[in-house]
Amino acid sequence: MLTVAEAVKILSKKNITHSEEMVRRWIRKGKIKDAVKFSNKEGWLIPEDSLEEVIAAKTYMNSGIKATKEYRKGYQDALAYIKERDYELIKQSPPVYEKEFTIYRDDALDLAENMLPEEQLVNPFKKFVDDTLFKCSHAEPLSSIVVKVLNNWVLVEDTNDIYNIAKLPNLNVTFEDHLTRALLRDQFNTFKRTGMAI
Repeated sequence: MLTVAEAVKILSKKNITHSEEMVRRWIRKGKIKDAVKFSNKEGWLIPEDSLEEVIAAKTYMNSGIKATKEYRKGYQDALAYIKERDYELIKQSPPVYEKEFTIYRDDALDLAENMLPEEQLVNPFKKFVDDTLFKCSHAEPLSSIVVKVLNNWVLVEDTNDIYNIAKLPNLNVTFEDHLTRALLRDQFNTFKRTGMAI
């Protein structure tokens, strides 16, 4: 149970209201359900579930959707299902994908060089990227690799590695550069874990 002041702090963070009087008015009108008042000194106590319903209703009011707890759970379940389904589709042979891009070795190595603050790591990291992304099982590194994209999943065709790019920062660059940076960040994390960055 939350006090009116605690509820307002939560509602303020969601940019719904900053007014304790507004919350009390919603209680009196029945918009916040199951609120109780044991005394004037103690004031109103609001169940957290009721406050969540108000937040959901106010958040989705402009879209005309009344978001209940069940609605939000169903929505999250659907997103999880789609993510899993897309993962299965992109990993099958042949993969199902929406877009296909080519990442060129020279461009990737230039980006790799620019993303490292420590100059002594540049050459070992570039060799690691060359070996893991462009060379793989070939005698010499390829001049480019093909990646296939399905929603948030990326398949590097030659290695069959799959990456989730859902949490890419919103940069002002092309999708191909975005993708290349994400692959390089992942490669750098692997590079550090293998101890080659020491």
